[in-house]
Amino acid sequence: MKYFPISPLILRPDFRGPFDIYLRHDNNYVLFNAQNRLLSQAKRDELAATDIDYVYIEEDSLKSYNAYLRANLMGVLNDENIPLNHRSQAWANAATALAKELFEINLPGPAFKKRYNRFEELINNSASFVQSPLSLKHITRFINKGYDTYQHGVSTMVYAVNLIQEYDFEDCDSLACGMGALLHDIGKVGLPENIVNADPSGLSPDEFAVLSMHPMIGVRNCANFNLPIIATNCILFHHERADGKGYPTQATHAEIPLPIRIVALCDRYDNLTRNRPFKRALKPFDALKVITDDKGLVEPDMLKRFIGLLSRAEIV
Repeated sequence: MKYFPISPLILRPDFRGPFDIYLRHDNNYVLFNAQNRLLSQAKRDELAATDIDYVYIEEDSLKSYNAYLRANLMGVLNDENIPLNHRSQAWANAATALAKELFEINLPGPAFKKRYNRFEELINNSASFVQSPLSLKHITRFINKGYDTYQHGVSTMVYAVNLIQEYDFEDCDSLACGMGALLHDIGKVGLPENIVNADPSGLSPDEFAVLSMHPMIGVRNCANFNLPIIATNCILFHHERADGKGYPTQATHAEIPLPIRIVALCDRYDNLTRNRPFKRALKPFDALKVITDDKGLVEPDMLKRFIGLLSRAEIV
């Protein structure tokens, strides 16, 4: 049996959890609170008094735990008695779980729309938390691991909803940009893994042609409901470049709306700072140097704002 660590502080007192809770002693796991048994305030205080940083649940219970987390997340995020790193981890766990569900292969249209709306609600309700530099510093620690498409989508979305705050946008447009950033690579789901997980510069022309179809596939996959036009454009055009050397249309800076340029930058940064099957992650400073040297990706002003954002969050 495998076990998943969670902070005891995000377990709300006086609740009956739909999962068993374990303590770890060396390599052994001992039942602390059984499924559907009341977790009293006194029992939770007992954990805090003994300086226990993590309790554990069985990985088979993750679905139940994620449902509990979604239902209680805003209470957790607003509880300033819980350290910020624990609240950030709770947010990252909830967002990653929702994104994983959203990126399932061949998800029927109604199910996709329901899960999209659920994620949109999460971002809308937690925007002020996610867009705080202090939160961003901690959130990035929990979302920069793994190279699955949905994990990259969550990170790109977090950076995008923070960067767009540097500009004068309505909240609804900021949310649409964030959701476009989340879904920008959804067209890669179902493509051959040997292409998706390869270094693009090492692909043959035919293989790259397959890979370069993913923006259009992504828009097609999202066509079952009315995705905001900003989100659709972020999916379709996130590989365009200010110098006109991107795809699929080779548009130039003046032709690329600002939200798309934001997603393009955040996509590039997260790809550089994330371990991939063909390369190790770069440190933030080194990734920003690569982007700075790539003169044709985005305009210098946007890059300056992005560096300032990361600096305030103490990421660089």
